[in-house]
Amino acid sequence: MPPPAGTKDHTMSDEPSMRPRASANSGWVPFLCVVAAIIALAGSALTWVISPNWGGQHLTTAKARNIGQVPTAPGALAALVSPNMIEIPKLAAKAPIVGVSTLASGALDVPLNPRTVGWWNGGAKPGARKGTAILDGHVNYKGVDGVLSRIGTLNPGDTVYVRGLHNGKQTRVRFTITGVRTYHKTALPYKQIFDQKSVGRLAIVTCGGPFDAQTGNYLDNIVAFAVPA
Repeated sequence: MPPPAGTKDHTMSDEPSMRPRASANSGWVPFLCVVAAIIALAGSALTWVISPNWGGQHLTTAKARNIGQVPTAPGALAALVSPNMIEIPKLAAKAPIVGVSTLASGALDVPLNPRTVGWWNGGAKPGARKGTAILDGHVNYKGVDGVLSRIGTLNPGDTVYVRGLHNGKQTRVRFTITGVRTYHKTALPYKQIFDQKSVGRLAIVTCGGPFDAQTGNYLDNIVAFAVPA
């Protein structure tokens, strides 16, 4: 897919050090779909919170599966200081990205709008040479399916584009899916997913699996891993 006018693909990087800004468009939802625990990460306590279905029919998510590999090989990247858009051609999915951070409670903020994706600005930038860039989103909200609701159907080799600013210019970085993992929320490997010492990679996360009507939670997490193409 050719980039639009004014956007360039990048294969080499020099990594700016500007901190991203947090967005006021993100919201914390007090029901836990993903994590009901506090973890130690980068010297601080962090709870990961992603909401289940709120006020609508629950979503039938992709069947649980584990395919491909969790990436371990480096690539040539362009670190995006302010990622602002994700595109997943196979899913015909496109959504804005907003920066999210940790709250006073230690919870990781998540955009309330299921058609918006959050980027954890306490972790790696998408396209950085080192660390995991975390993108997350609700599987659905008030009957609206999330833009990430079908990431469980992705396969190794599928493409993900992330757009944002690199050296002051709007830039598109291409990633290739290397594997998809489904984890029960009580067995989520936090350290592996949030690893900031890994080679540069992307981890895209949402809820999935069976829906527990009694608790109002999905029981699993779906994580799609990707490396720069």
